[in-house]
Amino acid sequence: MGSKTQVPAKRHDPNYIQISGDVRKELGLQFKAACTLKQLSIGEGLEEAIEMWLNALPAPSSNKKGDK
Repeated sequence: MGSKTQVPAKRHDPNYIQISGDVRKELGLQFKAACTLKQLSIGEGLEEAIEMWLNALPAPSSNKKGDK
């Protein structure tokens, strides 16, 4: 029989961290369904969503209050 290639769990990879938070039930169900339709894991979907959100933020200003 063929041998399976073992992929190390991201949980033990020092290049990853675990984050969590509570979202409205409807939003969470929509997100899970979208990940399933795109054949993504929840973690992959979260990475994609977070990257899109961060890229949409305005560039940080160097003139923040309190900076001297």
